[in-house]
Amino acid sequence: MLSLDQKEIEAKLDTFNWNFKVGDNIKHNIEEVFFLYKIKEENCSYTREKQFINKHISITLVAIIEGILHDFVVRLSEATNHFPLIIDDKKKKDIKKYISEQKVPFKYKKLEGRILRVKNYSFAQILKLLQNFELLESKNSPIYNTLEAATHFRNRIHIYNWFNNFETDERDVFTDKRLEVLEWLVIYILTTMEAKYSRP
Repeated sequence: MLSLDQKEIEAKLDTFNWNFKVGDNIKHNIEEVFFLYKIKEENCSYTREKQFINKHISITLVAIIEGILHDFVVRLSEATNHFPLIIDDKKKKDIKKYISEQKVPFKYKKLEGRILRVKNYSFAQILKLLQNFELLESKNSPIYNTLEAATHFRNRIHIYNWFNNFETDERDVFTDKRLEVLEWLVIYILTTMEAKYSRP
């Protein structure tokens, strides 16, 4: 179970979230997670049943982390007055250049012409950006490896499991212990983002 309740999580999210529609969708997924916790608590007596629910909670938690971090990358690209004050001017310039060089053309249905838009970074690419610019912790911090492991865990949704993520038997993958790591990561990301990157 997450160590913060739904309202506490939403309050933290509101301090740093950039795109309000993305924020609404993250809140929707948080609501889904708490619904799944309720189902697990009230209806699952056996380890096997709990692991059925763990799979869906785990995938959603990683999606929430990825949503938060991708939204942050977009903020780093677009923000002027709301660019995080903790980031110095040189690093700000380097970050904006890094993101800008990778932008992709995008055409809105209702507008003529194209604009350049932040590319659809993979979770691994987001983590590389965060690590290179030391935006969560220093480059050598184990937090980046822990987050990378979460991406592999989320990708275990692929039943064929081409990359051999975790155990061969899916019934052995979605344990309570692994879920606890993801729960810790969600709270870590929320707390870190609130502490370092709250909007002015």
